[in-house]
Amino acid sequence: MATRRSRTWAGAVLAVALGAAAGVVAWRDPLLLPGTHTVSVYAIQDSISQQIDHEPGLLGRALGMCDADTYYVRDGDTKMCIVLSGPLGEVQASRSGGTVTVPAGDAASLRAMAAQDTGSPEPTTRLALRAGGRPVAIVAVADIVDGKAVTAHALD
Repeated sequence: MATRRSRTWAGAVLAVALGAAAGVVAWRDPLLLPGTHTVSVYAIQDSISQQIDHEPGLLGRALGMCDADTYYVRDGDTKMCIVLSGPLGEVQASRSGGTVTVPAGDAASLRAMAAQDTGSPEPTTRLALRAGGRPVAIVAVADIVDGKAVTAHALD
């Protein structure tokens, strides 16, 4: 009887642990879950964003921040500290492997959001898609074609 009870407890603890892990993944990056999800769109302020040679400290990496208002992102081997302006709006997006895709129906919305950004003196050239409190992809405005799905590399 005691063996059966301990297996029941072990199963319950395992189920709670797996549920908690899934919850953390969904909170940290909902695009890792199957399906289409709502993401926020921000303009990247290129004049004060920069590529860096080193990663921020352990706490900065854990929080995804370079400092209080600068996000740390990695796109392959490229490390950047980016400053965001917005939010400009929301679109739908999905992730498959290393690619984030915004459906064709939202392409015109992305272009309009880039045009309406007034948080920076220069025209917006890149947009950041943000989910779960952190940037998940960077979209070049020049690559947005109305009526075609927009694809971008998923950030690490």
